[in-house]
Order: sequence, then C-alpha cells, then structure tokens
Amino acid sequence: MITPLLFLTVSAFSTPLLENSVYIQNNSACTLRIKEERYQDKIVLALSSNYHSDFDIKIYHFNDLSAPSRGKLTQEPIFNKTKADIKYLVDHNLFKRIDSNNVIYSTTIANDNVSPRLFIDTFRSHGNRSRIYIEGLEQPLSFVADHKQAQAFYNCTDSYTKKADVLAKKTTPLSVFNKN
Repeated sequence: MITPLLFLTVSAFSTPLLENSVYIQNNSACTLRIKEERYQDKIVLALSSNYHSDFDIKIYHFNDLSAPSRGKLTQEPIFNKTKADIKYLVDHNLFKRIDSNNVIYSTTIANDNVSPRLFIDTFRSHGNRSRIYIEGLEQPLSFVADHKQAQAFYNCTDSYTKKADVLAKKTTPLSVFNKN
C-alpha cells in the first residue's frame, strides 16, 4: 500500500515539472522555454543564445503594462533567501495581436548582453528556478525548469561561448603578441 501511494505522490509532483519547460536547439541558436507555475499557458519565460553568444531573455504574457514602455524586473531565489535579489531594466512591447480581444506582450531584459547572461547564470545558480517580480504586476511569477532540459541549454550556451572565445583568439592580430 505504501509503495503505490509513494509512486502516485512522486508522479503527481514530478510530471507537471517535466511539461513545464522545453529545450529547443537548431543550427544557430538554443532556447529554453519555461511555463510559469500557476499560469502555465498564459506566461512563458524564454532564455536564448545564438552562435554569436548573444543572450536574450523574454517573458511572454497577456498584461499590457503600458507597452511600449520601460520598467523594472527583480529576480530572486525561490528557496534560498540568503542570496541577493538582482534588479534589471526591462522593455515592455506588443509581441503579437491574436484577435481583437487577445494580445500577447513581451517583457525583455535590456539587451546589453551583460544583463541577460547574468539572468541565465543566476537562474542556473538558483537550481534552474527563480521568482520574478515585474513592476506593474501584483503577483510574483515562479519559473522552474526541468533539470535535464536546463542542462542541455547550459551546455549549448557554454559551447557557443567557447566557440566565440576561440574565434576571438584566431582573429587577434599577431602584432599584439610581438614585443619588438
């Protein structure tokens, strides 16, 4: 009796998490899409990187937030409250008009290629999970990625970063190394 109950409990809590995130890779980019825990199909966080090591963080949602506008986003750990919160500048924009009543908006972390990378590194250090506060929304958003999918995304971004470093070394002029 205990074994089936334990299996049912573990299955009930682990199955939704597996469906909570999707890892996608093509020849030039890798993306990890994570559904918000409570709103599932209404709010999605997308972490992405390309072969140029450009990072991008977008949250897709149905909240206008005076788009287009600029605001603030705070990222914090879900469990370990001893880690510091990190604040980012974000841009709110119209992403897509579905019909006259439904519009999808995007909130994008300012793409200075430092902030998106910091967000990804922080998400990784928080155990592939973060609580997000977006200025203008009453409720915080919680995103938890499946470990295997998140690891595949990190491996992809790490390989792009290594390729970019090798390319940068190859294109460095030899005169820099000559001390004559």
